[in-house]
Amino acid sequence: MSDMNDALLLHLRAGSAKNLARFFGSNVTLSILNEDGLYSKFQGEMLLQSFFSKNKPSTVKLLQKITNKTNYSYYVYQLTSNKNSFRLFVKVSLSKNIETIEEFRVEKQASK
Repeated sequence: MSDMNDALLLHLRAGSAKNLARFFGSNVTLSILNEDGLYSKFQGEMLLQSFFSKNKPSTVKLLQKITNKTNYSYYVYQLTSNKNSFRLFVKVSLSKNIETIEEFRVEKQASK
């Protein structure tokens, strides 16, 4: 896919950790609720799969997209599940025309 946002939206809506993990570098910084660290691609996929199994996405929408000249893009999404709303931050780097997710954060959104 030419647009990373389209790919992210597609896989987030499907709750597909496997497809999202394809974009991870060999290591990825993950922060899912209160668990964070630097993980291998496989560990990151397992943590994300665990999150999606507990929080099946019902809606996902892009809140903000920031691209700059330093080969990084930042995406902020709102993911609503059957239980809660979450804010997702995704940092993507571009190197040699390959986009890689370097950081993926999931935070619980405060209820209004």
